[in-house]
Amino acid sequence: MGPHRGAARMMRGERRIFFYPHRYFRDRQLDTIRAWPSEEALNSDAFNERRGDQVRREQSLVGVIPNTWPQRLPLINLKLRPSGLDRNVVVYTWGAVIATGAFIVDLDNPYALTGYNLRAMSLYRGLLRRMLCSGRCIEIRCLSRACRETVRLLFGDEVYHKSTVHYPRVCAVGTQDAVARGTDSSCRFLFVATQFEVKGGAALLRAFRRVRREVAVAKLDIVSHVPAQYCDLVLGCPGLTVHEARFTREAIAERFLQHADVLVHPTYVESFGMVVLEALAQGVGVVATDVYALPEMVRDGQNGVLLEPPLSIWDGYSPSRYYRKLSQITEIIRRVDTTGFEARLADAMLRLAQDPIRRFAAKLASRALFDAEFAPRGLLAV
Repeated sequence: MGPHRGAARMMRGERRIFFYPHRYFRDRQLDTIRAWPSEEALNSDAFNERRGDQVRREQSLVGVIPNTWPQRLPLINLKLRPSGLDRNVVVYTWGAVIATGAFIVDLDNPYALTGYNLRAMSLYRGLLRRMLCSGRCIEIRCLSRACRETVRLLFGDEVYHKSTVHYPRVCAVGTQDAVARGTDSSCRFLFVATQFEVKGGAALLRAFRRVRREVAVAKLDIVSHVPAQYCDLVLGCPGLTVHEARFTREAIAERFLQHADVLVHPTYVESFGMVVLEALAQGVGVVATDVYALPEMVRDGQNGVLLEPPLSIWDGYSPSRYYRKLSQITEIIRRVDTTGFEARLADAMLRLAQDPIRRFAAKLASRALFDAEFAPRGLLAV
């Protein structure tokens, strides 16, 4: 049986899947494993009790993001096939290719294939393309349309057409009627991010002080690790409450998202934006930056506002010059003048805070968008 016939057979449901035991797993990755058909999954039980990993407080507060060795050295993220597997078993990986045998690769963005090392991608792009086009590569699962477009830019149309979009699995709670009941005269803003500075937290603090001066009933909950240098912005700002980022995903939804009107996500560094998708599922409006996959979830003027960021690691679907300096991105952000961005951010927040009808419409639009485009429908591609 040739490699392409073997791949077709595996795609018809006669395959067995072994999930590669990566050291680091996010909730969305564990969700994929748990939702996989039990008749195909060989080792999903090994992940039943595992919780998603988060960025630790000490990591989020450093000014320099340490590079891992794959980011320092120009290498392919290549994994050896686990020993003892039958030759027909397909190995499922995140951001990696398997040296031998059939595999499925799941990508947040295709630079994961070289440990997010841009130089390595330039060196090994041809080799990676051949591996992705081969019959050994059963599926290329992209986390977003943006990811799939980057696949096209890097590897061409053949790999693009082989890839499919699979949004993370997020389940909504309640109905659109529940969204309506949760709306009142005040405006409750929410910011959720372990990495405060790279997600635009400092600009948000300054913008909210103006929002609060003009709308006395506006409130902002920040769920993050806020560096000590921003204490002056936090202290004495009425309507602002800071919570340490120690909550589970379920607690974030129950304690914060279900009581929020608008999620503010003014990020500069993003490959997807899980909290934005979770906000849509709860019927929360969104103010966010126009970065990579975020426009897929935030439709400007419908369920929120999209803003041009003062800097971004992406230039459309290609890495920007800041991507090449990712380990220094926090220090770069601190040196950038964000005054104009803060004014635009405050304006966007004020439009929603001062207009309950607009705010209510944004909330309903978020939930409608989620139901139409993101609600779980098995494991089929979008």
